[in-house]
Amino acid sequence: MVSKTEIGRQGEFLAAYILETFGIECHYVNRTGADLWCMINGAVRTVEIKSASVSRTSYGHTKKPRKSLPNPVYSFHTNKKTAEFFCFVALDRQLLLVRPAAAVTAMTTRIPVSEFNAQNQSRTIEEMIKT
Repeated sequence: MVSKTEIGRQGEFLAAYILETFGIECHYVNRTGADLWCMINGAVRTVEIKSASVSRTSYGHTKKPRKSLPNPVYSFHTNKKTAEFFCFVALDRQLLLVRPAAAVTAMTTRIPVSEFNAQNQSRTIEEMIKT
């Protein structure tokens, strides 16, 4: 079984690889609240990577009945908001989505599987570059 730390590390390296294919210089850092420092338009931006290995069809605590979701989602813990951007990685799809940290307001962010596609990946990275 793969540990949460290993899932996180896989997501960090995949995110850096994908961002670099868009011309973003990435530096891996092991700091609280930031996983990558990215050079964008001459400025260093901090990025927190959140990774999920598979989607979910329910959520809740293991001691209580799990609530069913209408569509499968990826679930990410987003309680720490010290970086400028969140990069959400769906490892099983090898895709990511970027969102400004200010736009992430929940302690847990759930993103439908259908949002993880090549078009949204490109769009969100291009939006990141424009900021």
